[in-house]
Order: sequence, then C-alpha cells, then structure tokens
Amino acid sequence: MKSLNKYAYIGIAGALAMAASDIILLGQPASGSYYDLSSFGAVEHVGELRAALGSTLGMVSAFFTCFGFWYLKRMFNPVNERSATLLFILLSSMMFVGGAFHAGYYFLSQPGLNGHGYILPQATQEDFRAHLEMLSYLGVPGFVGGSILFFKLALNERYPNWLRYCNPLILTLIFLALFYFLPAPVGGYIRPTFINLATVALFLFTLRAPAKQNL
Repeated sequence: MKSLNKYAYIGIAGALAMAASDIILLGQPASGSYYDLSSFGAVEHVGELRAALGSTLGMVSAFFTCFGFWYLKRMFNPVNERSATLLFILLSSMMFVGGAFHAGYYFLSQPGLNGHGYILPQATQEDFRAHLEMLSYLGVPGFVGGSILFFKLALNERYPNWLRYCNPLILTLIFLALFYFLPAPVGGYIRPTFINLATVALFLFTLRAPAKQNL
C-alpha cells in the first residue's frame, strides 16, 4: 500500500494548487461570509492577470487532484473493486466540473478601462453566471454520491471507525463552517478554498488510516 502513497501526495499537491488558484482568482480582504459560496462578486475586483493565472491554475490542478481519488480507489479495492471504481469516477467527475468552473470565472467578465476589474453588459453577465451555476449543479451528484459511497466502503472492519466520518461531504461542511466566520481580511482570502482544503484533509486522513491498520 505504501507504494501507492505517491498518488495521494500528487492529489494533495493538486488540491493545494487549486486552493492557491482560488486565492488568486477570488481572494479579497473581506469576511468569510461577505460573498456567496461561488464568490461571483469577488471577480469584479480582480485584474486581468490574476483572472488568467487563477483560472489556468484551477483547470490544471483539477487533473492532478484526481490522482488522489485514484489512491482512494486502490485503497478500497479489497473491499469492493466495482464500488471503488465507481467512487473514483464520481469524485473525478466532480473535479473535472470544478476545473471547467474555474475556467468560467475568467470569461465572466472582461478588462475594464482602468485595467482593474471587469465590465460586461448586464445580460452577458447573467448568461455567464447561469452557465457557472449549471456547472456547479453538475458537480453535486459526483460529490454527494462519492461521499455516500466513501462512507459505505469505510464501514469495512479493516479501517478505523473514524475514517467513515472523514468523507468529502462532512469534511467540506466542517471547513465551510470554520471559514465562514473568519473576519476580514483573512476570511475573504481563505473562504474560497474550503472545498480544496477539505480534499487535502481527506487524502491526509486516508493516508493515516491504512498505515494504522498495516495494510
């Protein structure tokens, strides 16, 4: 099992890179509760260079995060190989939608005349937001389904009891609750990273669980 740890570490690197992309793309000196979950309003205050860099980094890092999901698949193979494969597909689908979602932030707006912010006709902005909202909904089935399947697979006696509660859904809710109440200016930079840092925690917990069981 230890030979597979490299996939988890690649996944951790990918999730951390995506967290960095969120800070670049959406980070603002505000409280954690200032913007909605998707932080659409923050894009209006981000320059063209930040938007391009953050969007590109988000797309690329989404791919590398999936290496961590492959680690989960291999870890759960002894329990049920078919279910483990489905877990990998569900969580990876969420991440690929997330990569497309990050790309969409850039096209939400165009450089304003002062080069610091973005101006688009209201109708065009609404069209882009509707597109991004649709993408976010497409990621929900993989996220929720993968979390449920992770919980079921982690019920196996070969894993410690606490691992089942370290599924993506529970960890994401915990990180969101923690970051939502962060005051300005820290909250506005950290809150957009809650899903990605929860993913980092997921991989770290799963790395710890097999080692404890000597699998």
